[in-house]
Amino acid sequence: MAATTDGNRREPYVGEKRKFLRDGFGTYVFENSFFRYEGEWMKGKKHGHGKLLMKDGTYYEGQFINGEINGNGYKFFASSKAKYTGQFLNGEMHGHGIMTYHNGNVYEGQWYKNKKQGFGILRTSDKAVYEGTFHGHVRDGEGTQTYDGSYQKLSNGDRYEGYWVLDQRNGHGDLWCADGSHYCGNFTNDMFHGAGVMTHASGIVYRGDWINGFPITMATKIVLLDVPESPMIIRQGQPFSIRVECRNDEDELVEDQGREIQVMAGFKYRVPKQGSALFDMIEDVEDTPIPTPFGYDVVPYPLTDQLGEVSVSVTEDDSKMSTMVRDDEAEDKGEEEGEEDGQEEQPDGGVPPTGREVTEDLEAAASVAASMAALLTNGGEDAGADLAAVALGEEGTGLDGDLIGAENSRPITPGDSAAEDGADGSEEKPEEVTHLPPPMCSKPTLNGVCEWDNLQLAPAPPMYRPFVIMEEEAGPKKKSKAAQIREKIERKNSQNPAAMQKSVTEAEKPAASDEKVARTGEYVLIVQDVTSPPFMGRRLEPAFLLMKLKKPKKIIVKKPNIADRERWDTQRHILAAMSRATGSES
Repeated sequence: MAATTDGNRREPYVGEKRKFLRDGFGTYVFENSFFRYEGEWMKGKKHGHGKLLMKDGTYYEGQFINGEINGNGYKFFASSKAKYTGQFLNGEMHGHGIMTYHNGNVYEGQWYKNKKQGFGILRTSDKAVYEGTFHGHVRDGEGTQTYDGSYQKLSNGDRYEGYWVLDQRNGHGDLWCADGSHYCGNFTNDMFHGAGVMTHASGIVYRGDWINGFPITMATKIVLLDVPESPMIIRQGQPFSIRVECRNDEDELVEDQGREIQVMAGFKYRVPKQGSALFDMIEDVEDTPIPTPFGYDVVPYPLTDQLGEVSVSVTEDDSKMSTMVRDDEAEDKGEEEGEEDGQEEQPDGGVPPTGREVTEDLEAAASVAASMAALLTNGGEDAGADLAAVALGEEGTGLDGDLIGAENSRPITPGDSAAEDGADGSEEKPEEVTHLPPPMCSKPTLNGVCEWDNLQLAPAPPMYRPFVIMEEEAGPKKKSKAAQIREKIERKNSQNPAAMQKSVTEAEKPAASDEKVARTGEYVLIVQDVTSPPFMGRRLEPAFLLMKLKKPKKIIVKKPNIADRERWDTQRHILAAMSRATGSES
């Protein structure tokens, strides 16, 4: 420590001297006691290598020239725990140097009067690196910045090349995003602003002006075009088309390129009642309901463009019918589209292009006729009484009261091949397997427009929940007259195991036509933006369309010489069958 003079005064310098001047190595404590120097001296000045310590713990160690900190050295900042290694000029960081901050950031580059200025590299993490020019301690000029996701919500791996002003992106630049998106254009205050081109990772390409980070003409909603009415009437088995546009809030077309648009259908969502078969499993397997503007939610329903026009094949016996009448006459009355009450007429021998070709009533009549034939063969004496009860019905009406004996029409008789097959146990047809159609794929927009052709509501998948719940809520249906007679005949046939087994097998088979078309009712068409990732973090407002599915229009197919044919008399034919059966037994 310094020696004392006059008993009380401490000598501030301890070290070598020459000609009464500090020269060589020595230690000097300044009068304010804040600074202390240890190192080389020359002619009374700090010169050479030395260490200057401050009372707060900050210190410098390096070169001194003529009493000033000049040259290369190392400085530790006690308050910030930062460390600098590099060049100094008159006690300030000046020239090339490396600053290591307490948080791990590292700057290596040019300094000017204690500030980063000139070319440098700033590493704020392993992946966040800026390489370019600085001015006034901030990024300013041309440079490249890679991001790690911690800066203004940019993704890890994003990279910017362009101009900076006051530590923000300003001027022309390119931004490559980690998801594959690329923007080339002008920036202002770190945002897209001015002319620029965005090639989005989803495939959308926008070329135009930008304001505050967003396109000046950005689409906000999807609009359906050429929709004549609501609800839109569609027919079973008949395809339809839709066309949509991407528009902004001013209802102007925005010519987006490559935006992914999806079309789907939905049916009204129904919650199963507690205690029903679906209640316990609904939470695990239920589709998420989709809200609609029609006052209820929907769940997805199969929609496809792979069906084409659906029709039911006509058997040889069915083709002999002189007239075929659609069974939706009551439904078509008073339709919104103002159809005429007349029927559409097909050419001679023609087959209606779409929809069912044999009504459900005719199919039921054929089934009952087949059962009658079996009863006549196996039923014994009671068969005549049962059939006589049927014969008491009105002339010209079928077993369920529906019109099947109208003029110029001929239903299937017990003598037809279909009835005979049901009676004698001939070989059954293999069961048809229902194949679900492929789902709809999304489509990219072209100049802001997207359209679909040949759309159809596909048949419902097995155990489609809304339909199952509707059937549970409705309860058992009231049986028709034909069904009641069929049950009575089956009870008679129970004495014959072979006939009973065939009746049960036929009852379990679903109608082929039911597997080919969707159920009539109200559906919702939904067109939505599924662009992934969303363009600029936003999706378009979806479009909804209410649709009403109906049966095909009624059609009458006329054939020549219809007037010459004898009118069908159900009562007479049943009595004749009874007579033949009685004669064969005798």
